[in-house]
Amino acid sequence: MTELKSPEKKSSFSRPMVSTMFHIDFDWLFENDQNWHVSLIGYLCEKHRLFFELNTEHHMIDSVNPDTGEVTQSDQLMDILMNHCAKQENFIPMNGTLTDTVFRLFLSNGNQPLNSEEIGKLINRSPDTILKTLSGPRIYKGIKHF
Repeated sequence: MTELKSPEKKSSFSRPMVSTMFHIDFDWLFENDQNWHVSLIGYLCEKHRLFFELNTEHHMIDSVNPDTGEVTQSDQLMDILMNHCAKQENFIPMNGTLTDTVFRLFLSNGNQPLNSEEIGKLINRSPDTILKTLSGPRIYKGIKHF
């Protein structure tokens, strides 16, 4: 009779490293920030900020993935923010707070995962400082590692 070995258990806590990937966990943001809609209005360009300040209704729109043709429902504010406002020149101020600058970076790159080394190169900040800030116990604006 042979004994079956159980697979090794991974530690429930893994220490993030410079290569650890980060992104905005929008589900976390929507669940933990009751005012996320109002908060994100501040990231809009002037034209769209005025529109959303006057139109406070929450609208869902069809969003089409240009690569796959897949149609999904998305929040109108999020769609405009990520596909227009976040693409504007000077959307990412290099003298802003670290967490705000990283949040804006993820908005502008379509929330594509990046590690702290990549983030550091893009915003001219220390990868170690980025790692320590984003992997600490506090979650800033839904920015999490996976």
